[in-house]
Amino acid sequence: MEKVAGDSSVKLKFSVWRDFAPDKTLLVRFGPTRDQQIVSSDGDLLQEIYSWHMLEDPFGGVSGEGDRTHLRELLFDRFDAARPPAERRFSALQDFFVEADRIIAAGSAEWTISQQTLCDDDEAPHRLNPLLALKLHLEWLRSSFADQPGISVLVR
Repeated sequence: MEKVAGDSSVKLKFSVWRDFAPDKTLLVRFGPTRDQQIVSSDGDLLQEIYSWHMLEDPFGGVSGEGDRTHLRELLFDRFDAARPPAERRFSALQDFFVEADRIIAAGSAEWTISQQTLCDDDEAPHRLNPLLALKLHLEWLRSSFADQPGISVLVR
């Protein structure tokens, strides 16, 4: 699983983006040759509006290797930055939700000791079902952002 640059403890970064139209035309310069590209209001710019870093491996507690692989494909492949934003809308998460529900209902996603603590004063370890935590968080994000125009998702 790919880790987010800059923090080796992050197992997953989920970002919500919206289409961005600058007020004025922008100019982007590339490298020592000074190649230039003009970016206007109809350019393909996106603005990150939400970011969440998960320290847990969301698939670490999933008992079946095939299930782990399929869940990774449903998130990392479908929401890769190389795909156009129109293919990375919240509606594309539906297959992930169906699979996660099936795995959780079958008891194939175990509870583990959390890498994050909720309170620094707490000495007792916290238990977490990483797949359930991821699913619930993504459902909350979907309910918060899915109806807004120009919203896309990126998973790294």
